[in-house]
Amino acid sequence: MGSLSPNMFLPEEPIELIFLGTGTSSTLPHLDCLTAPPDAKPCKTCISTLYPEGKKNIRRNTSCVLRIRGSDGEKKTIVIDVGKSFQPAAIEWFPKYGLRKIDAVLITHAHADAMNGLDDLRGWTLRGAIQPHVDLYVSSHTFREVQRSFPYLVAKEFASGGGDVPEFKWHIIEDRVPFEIENTGIKITPFAAPPLEFCPTPSSLSPASTNPSTPSDRPSTPRDGILPAEGTKAIRPYLCLGFIIQDAIVYLSDVSHIPEDVWALFGRSPADAPEKPSVPPVFILDCLRLQPHTSHLGIADSIAVARRMGAQRTYLTGFGHEVSHDEYVTILEAVGGRKKFDHPLTSVERQGLALIEEGKPIWVRPTYDGLRVLVSEDLKARDDKYC
Repeated sequence: MGSLSPNMFLPEEPIELIFLGTGTSSTLPHLDCLTAPPDAKPCKTCISTLYPEGKKNIRRNTSCVLRIRGSDGEKKTIVIDVGKSFQPAAIEWFPKYGLRKIDAVLITHAHADAMNGLDDLRGWTLRGAIQPHVDLYVSSHTFREVQRSFPYLVAKEFASGGGDVPEFKWHIIEDRVPFEIENTGIKITPFAAPPLEFCPTPSSLSPASTNPSTPSDRPSTPRDGILPAEGTKAIRPYLCLGFIIQDAIVYLSDVSHIPEDVWALFGRSPADAPEKPSVPPVFILDCLRLQPHTSHLGIADSIAVARRMGAQRTYLTGFGHEVSHDEYVTILEAVGGRKKFDHPLTSVERQGLALIEEGKPIWVRPTYDGLRVLVSEDLKARDDKYC
C-alpha cells in the first residue's frame, strides 16, 4: 500500500487518528541512558534516537488526536490526554497535519502523563488565540485531582502572576454512560478497566453532585479486605478510562486487566467471541514492555487481549525503552503468521516470541509518534506505514 502524505490534511475517510505520543510516563529517550558512563550496558533503544534510523523510538507520553466528521459534515478535532510532553507533540504534529482548533479533550486518568499538559492549552484560548475555550471531558475523580493539583484551572481566583490561564468548560463523564461531543453527533462511550490489584469504588466515576467542583466525601480505597502487606509501600489505586469512539475505535491505555463485564460491553463475552462481527475495526491497546506491570499489560497479555477482541487492526502503544520499535515489529509480525525474517533475531525478539502463546494469527503492530490511521465509511482501516 502506498504511503499517505502528511500534506493530505483532510482525507475522505470520516475518521482520522494521529498518535501524538506512544511512550510511557518517562518518555523516550531516557536521560540516564543517554548520559550513561562508558562501562555501563548501553540502552540501544534510547541511543538509537540520536540517529535518523531511530526516530520511531522517540516516544512522548501516550496521546492521540482524532479528526472525525460531525453531523454537520465538518471535521471535529478530539484529543485524548494532554500529558507532560503534549506541547512539543502538538508543535510537531498539528502543523504537519493541518490541525488547529480542538473541539474536545478526553482525559483517561489523573496521572502526570495524561493531564500535566492542561496548562499548555492556554495557547489555544489565551485572548481567544484560536478559540474562546476548550471542552474537557473527565471523570469526577480526575476532576477532583485537577482541582487539587491545579486549582487555577478550575477556579480563576486561584491564578497568580498575570492570571493568564486557559479557558475550560468542564464535562463530568461516567463509566459506561455514552455521551456526545457537544452538538456534533459524535458518540463516545467511556469505560473503566482498572488494574487487576484494585477494585474501584462506584463513586469514583460518578459525579459527586450536579456541581462538578464539589469533591466527593469518599476517598479512593484499596479493595475491601485487601490491605498492603506489612512493611510494603501502599500504592494508591486509580482508574483509567478507555473509550469506544463512534463504534469504530476502541482506545485503551494504562491497563493491566479487563474485567468480564467490560468484555461484555465490547460484545466479546466467551459465548460469542471471536465470531461476533460487530467489533470496531481499530483497537488501540496498552503494552509497556515484554513483562507485565502493576498497571500495564506485558506483550503476552496484550496479544491475548488482542486475539480475544478480534479487531481488524490492533495497534499497541504506551511503550517503555526495553524493546525497540523494530523489535516490536518483528515480534508482532510473527503473531500475524510470519515465520521467517531477513535478519538474525535479537535476544529481545527471541524472548518476546517465547512469551507469546500459540493462537490464531492476527494483525497487530506497534504504534509510533506521528503514525496516522484512517477508517473509511465502510469501516475499513488503513494507515500510512503498514500494509
